[in-house]
Amino acid sequence: MDSLAKKFANGRYKAIYVIALMMLAAFSIASCHISQPEFTQQEINRRVSEYNHEGIDQSSPLKYYLSRCYVMSEGKMGQLAKISTAKFGLDTCAIDRAVDIKKKQQILDEKIVKIVVYKDSAAAIITEYNDSLLIVNHAWIENGKWVNGGQGLAENMEDAEKQLQERLPKLCRNVRRIEEVSKLPLDSKPFTDYLKQQTLSPEEFVLQQISTHKLVINGEYHRRKVSWDMLRRLVALPDFPKVCGTIFMELPSREHSTMDMFLGSEKLNGELILSIFRNEQPNGWWDKGEYDFICDVWKLNQRLPLEEHIKIQLVDYQIPYSQIQSEEEYQSALSQAENRNTHMADVIEQSIKSSNDSRNSLFLVGCAHVYKSGSVGIASAGGDGIEQMTAGAQLAQRLGSQHVFTLFQHILPTDNGGGHPSAIRGGIFDQAFAENGNRPVGFLLQGSPFGKEPFDGIYEKKYEAGAGTYQDNFDGYLFLHPLNDEPKFEPLLEVFSDSFVVELQRRSAYLGWNERKDVWFGHHISELTKELIHHSLLK
Repeated sequence: MDSLAKKFANGRYKAIYVIALMMLAAFSIASCHISQPEFTQQEINRRVSEYNHEGIDQSSPLKYYLSRCYVMSEGKMGQLAKISTAKFGLDTCAIDRAVDIKKKQQILDEKIVKIVVYKDSAAAIITEYNDSLLIVNHAWIENGKWVNGGQGLAENMEDAEKQLQERLPKLCRNVRRIEEVSKLPLDSKPFTDYLKQQTLSPEEFVLQQISTHKLVINGEYHRRKVSWDMLRRLVALPDFPKVCGTIFMELPSREHSTMDMFLGSEKLNGELILSIFRNEQPNGWWDKGEYDFICDVWKLNQRLPLEEHIKIQLVDYQIPYSQIQSEEEYQSALSQAENRNTHMADVIEQSIKSSNDSRNSLFLVGCAHVYKSGSVGIASAGGDGIEQMTAGAQLAQRLGSQHVFTLFQHILPTDNGGGHPSAIRGGIFDQAFAENGNRPVGFLLQGSPFGKEPFDGIYEKKYEAGAGTYQDNFDGYLFLHPLNDEPKFEPLLEVFSDSFVVELQRRSAYLGWNERKDVWFGHHISELTKELIHHSLLK
């Protein structure tokens, strides 16, 4: 697929719109590598323009696809949203877009080669964009209508069919989940009534769980001031050092000796924490709330007897960016990288099982590493490219689910890159919290109206078959602050010294990212300065 990736990267196909299609009526079976009885296919070999199709008809895959082409050729973006899957969250009120004659003709000239259907529920329309590229358009039935489900690319028919053998059964399994997630609760009363019975603040609730569980995992969306403020209140509670002996953190495990040096220093040496942050991710880590939290733990230890000191252990796997000297070394490090979820689970399991400390532990990590449903993790694969279960799910298996308590913080969910924002359960949770006076609260999910709702707190998982409910994935829920006026994240500007900017420029060279302004705070790496970074982060 290297040549295909290059074709796409050069920008020639970036204007291709994501759509999909499939077959509902009985198709004639043609010769094909896809020979399982669940698959049917129909040879088409006709151009879109030959059908003279106008308007919207989603009664069959072919009619849907022709409707999609009509919508795109006329620039009717609101109509495109209406014929697309609910998971895309497109704007049905989007204004029409002008389509130039060349683009319109390109759409009408597209050749529909064949339609492949799996179990009359999910399908793909394979089209020719030009002589060297096939587009694999996916579709499925939602609420009785065929809808746009996105598209992929294939170099040839053999490649397309190979993709469909794996992809279509998965899409079929997800159809029911999409409909389930799309059915939103309308009555906030059961949720509000449950909240009125809850009396513990978030930090009191977390402390209670730490006192009764070997490991509590706080699943967060990164860089939230209200989250770190809550955790700072937690460690300030008088009983915290009595019940918690170790805090595991999602920072590079290879920097653990630096953390030990920090915690063991007689004077607070923040530069040691900054050095750890500079080795988290290619462009560093600049969370002031996390920095302040770590400093609070150091200060707390100064008031405690040595035997009651709280340990911070770093558990994440990160490539050693500061040590790599060339592109070849970087590629080698990538190929040998460990799965992050499994690495974190390994470090924590070994630490807990070998510890003589009778106190329990707290693990602070992104919520995508926490859910227990058994669905594999995201953005955590090692050199083999294979995702494994989350650290939370693995630890629940290894230590016993009854000993591992997982927490989810109320947030406006997005995907891992910050896209696809969508209120949890259509905003009914937010409404219930507002009706409860927006009082910060922590509560159990099991048996609650919140816990019974389909889990939609992580975009990459919300529409996946097997993702389950909130109580399938998390044990407790924390509401920290109303989202509409949440205090802004505070960047830790001290991370970006002049010398670290030089280091970022060195990293960019071996990473091959010299042209990527998105990574380097909106600037070309050659012109980057600490002042430009500070300005970008403070905007």
